[in-house]
Amino acid sequence: MPRHRYYMFQSSMGWVVLLGSERGLKRLSLKPDPEEAMEGIGTNVDEATLDAEWFAPIQSCVEAYLRGNQRALDEISLDFDGSPPFFRAAWQACRSIPPGETRSYAWLAAEAGSPLAVRAAGQAMARNPWVLIIPCHRVIASDGGLGGYGAGGLEVKAKLLQMEQTYDRTR
Repeated sequence: MPRHRYYMFQSSMGWVVLLGSERGLKRLSLKPDPEEAMEGIGTNVDEATLDAEWFAPIQSCVEAYLRGNQRALDEISLDFDGSPPFFRAAWQACRSIPPGETRSYAWLAAEAGSPLAVRAAGQAMARNPWVLIIPCHRVIASDGGLGGYGAGGLEVKAKLLQMEQTYDRTR
C-alpha cells in the first residue's frame, strides 16, 4: 500500500485538507473549519505523514483557481485506486464540465455510460473525494435546483458557481 501524505491550509473558501499517495491526490476536503476538513479526509490521515512541501504545487493550483484561473486544477493527478468503475466514469465526465457551466445528474449518468443511472450519478457526486478538482458543484438537478453539496453546503456551491461565472474566461 502506498505511503500517504497530508497537508492542511486555509483558503478563501474555507479549510482545505489534501491527502495524497505516490499515484496522486487521493482526497481534497473543503470545509468551513479545520476539524471538519480533517474529518472529511477520513481515517487514512491517521497513518499519513504531514508533508507541506509535497503538496506545495497542488496548494498553488487550488489558490490560483480560487483567484480566478479556471484551468489551474486541470493538471492535478488523481489516485483513483479502489474507485468503482461507474463512479470513476462519472467523476471523469464531471471534470469535463466547463467552468461556469452546469449539467444535470441525468447528463452525468449518460456521459458516464449509463443513462438510467441518475441516482448512481448523484451518489458518485455525493462521494466525490476531490471537491473543486472534480467540480461536483457544477452538477445540478434537472429542474435547475442546486441539489446538495457536502463541501460546506449549498451556500458554498452557489458561491463557487457565481465565482466561476464571473471569471475572466480568457485565462
